[in-house]
Amino acid sequence: MNIQGESLAELLNGPARGTDTPWVLGGPLASTYRDTILQPKTAKDHILHDGLDFLVWGEATPWIAPLNAALEAQPQHSAATPRLFIPERVLEEPDGSSKYLRDETIFKTLENVPVPRWDLLDVGHYRSMMLQTTAGCRFRCTFCDIVQFNGGFARAKDQAAVSRELQAIYDTGFRGGVFTVDDNFVSEPAAMESILKAMIEFQRMHAYPFTFFTQASIDLGKESLAHLLPLMKQAGFMAVFLGIESPDPDALKAMNKIQNLKTVPQQTIARLQRQGIEVYAGFIFGSDADTPQTADSIVDFVKDNGILSAMTGKLTPMPHTPLYVELRRQGRLIEDGNASNNIDDTLQYRPLMGQADLQAGFNHILTSLFNRQAIYERARGVLERIDMHIFRGNSLNPSQGLAAIRSLLVQGFNRGGGYNGAYFKYLKSAFQWDRKLLREVRGETAQLHQFWREMAASAQSHIELDPQTTQRFSAMLDYAHDALVRYGTHRKLAEIGDFVEAVRDSLDRGSIALEEAQSVYEAAVDFLQTKGAMFSFPGTNLVKAFELAIMGLHYETVVGNVLTRSNAAVPPLSATERLDDNKPH
Repeated sequence: MNIQGESLAELLNGPARGTDTPWVLGGPLASTYRDTILQPKTAKDHILHDGLDFLVWGEATPWIAPLNAALEAQPQHSAATPRLFIPERVLEEPDGSSKYLRDETIFKTLENVPVPRWDLLDVGHYRSMMLQTTAGCRFRCTFCDIVQFNGGFARAKDQAAVSRELQAIYDTGFRGGVFTVDDNFVSEPAAMESILKAMIEFQRMHAYPFTFFTQASIDLGKESLAHLLPLMKQAGFMAVFLGIESPDPDALKAMNKIQNLKTVPQQTIARLQRQGIEVYAGFIFGSDADTPQTADSIVDFVKDNGILSAMTGKLTPMPHTPLYVELRRQGRLIEDGNASNNIDDTLQYRPLMGQADLQAGFNHILTSLFNRQAIYERARGVLERIDMHIFRGNSLNPSQGLAAIRSLLVQGFNRGGGYNGAYFKYLKSAFQWDRKLLREVRGETAQLHQFWREMAASAQSHIELDPQTTQRFSAMLDYAHDALVRYGTHRKLAEIGDFVEAVRDSLDRGSIALEEAQSVYEAAVDFLQTKGAMFSFPGTNLVKAFELAIMGLHYETVVGNVLTRSNAAVPPLSATERLDDNKPH
């Protein structure tokens, strides 16, 4: 969250230097790192101290009126210590305290939050837009600063507010990805079900202009929340970032990551992938429970679970968090180790495994996961694991086509420097996967038609079902449900739900009305026809393969830069070497 500090200091010390305009800073930098700005020690902190006029803690909405009054009273920039807008109770509580995290006088409802002025943007300059449906999180992970300024409980917007914000984005002409920036998308499951239904209805009424991605806790995959996954699919969610953090239960206990201990992360990942939702994963390396061998565990976990976007960072104790307070108590904080991000070489604490081993393990994770061959292998795994759904919005658009051409030139022919056989082999596998799935869909469609002809030929007003035909109709109903949500816009979502439940009741009784059965059959055919179109050239998997290849190139480039800048310059160790290094001598 401190990564913006460097660029902000450059701005204040460069183009903004000498101007009279007062500067206001909000967000995580002003909230979590307020002390370093108010009591500067480094050159960067002095620039922020002298260049900023007001710091706003937490959310902006409660501070708009007092901030406007302050700006009217101080209309020009001053190099004096910035004024901090923060609740008195937060200042009164000791660092890392959880006592105020559920204070509703501090963390107010989201009822009157205005719709962002998206119309002021040139949306052509943006790859994705943003939507917030809830704020706050019910969990207490020791390293996380989010709850310290967004609250320790979820506050949700209502359906009308979410629909208004989606309409505002739609009215700009933007079409594409929307990042749902909630601190934890499932922190309030009851509200989330209602919000998802509003998102689905909006998408249905506007021909699915958006695809969504978000971040959530790992308990999204537990049984009590299983009903949310189909709703996320029907809303058009394409990806979810999960804070897995570590495969080691001891490390999770040390982080107070209780929700991860109560679920099996592999099951959550698999359930999301079966719904057609890709999983991005976050990992933390460097906790007191970690050893050099933990790096191998993270690498193995990522490879075994079809995850391309695996973001590993070093443990970073942020001010005012329980982790920061505990490390300070132990005397392990490094005063001048104010890391600007969680991947550089500047540590803020002394790790138990030692800095050399931490850096070596971190380098090992990066080199193992983000070399070119590893990227292509995991990308293939993503394609094989994700059951592509029909709520993906419109087909290939011009920008995707242009990106694919650039990928061919840059990655396939190495910018004219040579033929990349591994790249084309990877694309060929995606093309073949589309062809295989297309054959399966066509075969299943033929079987469905045959099954229906046999059923309808002997039926009068009802079709009597045995266990085998009941099973076939149940599968048809799943297909029909998705097709009705996607294309049956003459029906409201609740009406479709009632129809599906009525059919399930009929199946349980072993008898279904012919008219009812025909509606299921026709919708199931629509579903299969859509799937067939998805896998026809250029197939969904081939398009996705290009997307993953481009993402992989980005990761490969970033990781290469990180490793090049590494001051430790410790070569990655094999598992055997690191095991040997930790044997007693």
